[in-house]
Amino acid sequence: MLARLDMKLECTETLSYQMSSLFHGAIMEMISKEYAEYLHHSQLHPFTQHLERRGKEWHWIVCCMDETAIQYMMKEALLQLEVIEIKKRGLQITIAEKDYSIIEQKKLLEDFYEKQSGRYIELHFVTPTAFRQRGRYLFYPDIRCIYQSLMNKYDAVTEEESMLDEEALEQLCENTEIVRYDLKSVCFYMEGVKIPSFIGKITMKLTGTQTMADFADLLLRFGTYSGVGIKTALGMGAYRIIS
Repeated sequence: MLARLDMKLECTETLSYQMSSLFHGAIMEMISKEYAEYLHHSQLHPFTQHLERRGKEWHWIVCCMDETAIQYMMKEALLQLEVIEIKKRGLQITIAEKDYSIIEQKKLLEDFYEKQSGRYIELHFVTPTAFRQRGRYLFYPDIRCIYQSLMNKYDAVTEEESMLDEEALEQLCENTEIVRYDLKSVCFYMEGVKIPSFIGKITMKLTGTQTMADFADLLLRFGTYSGVGIKTALGMGAYRIIS
């Protein structure tokens, strides 16, 4: 099961996506100590969160990707929340509106089998995005890194058959081309560390068989919940599908 909670914020102080790690800390203080400890020691990351600016408004978006995270984060904490406390900054941020939605993961699979996806898809990376490759940061939208990251994230939260398949990954890379982009390089600052990254838009052209295009569409739609690349629980790697 996948869940998304979109919270419109009201705050007299200036917000920025660089503050996402502080909001991560706020979540850890809201949930039970037992579950927070479990997340700290677990290799799994069943949730993502990020700050997103839309015009003059700021939104805090939290996504959960399994029923345990939905129970502890959404039902027991965030859905009842009215004011967010960022203790390190002494901020109290009011939640003006909430938009909560859930979708069964099997619905994504049903769409994969029943619907034909288009051959072009535009992604808008709304928070700084980067990948880690051979010990170095990669701060541009590499096709292989995108698909490999999404496959790994899908496998981490599902009990279904593994998505990470080298042959399928090769086919996806061979049949995907970035045909348009509007990107800029930025830095994401986290606990004194400066992470080179990128934001902006890309348009991907999907070729090959219809099944391969549908598979790419499935992964990319899952990624609107899981994020892509590194540090997605701390506010990086969030994107929206535009078309």
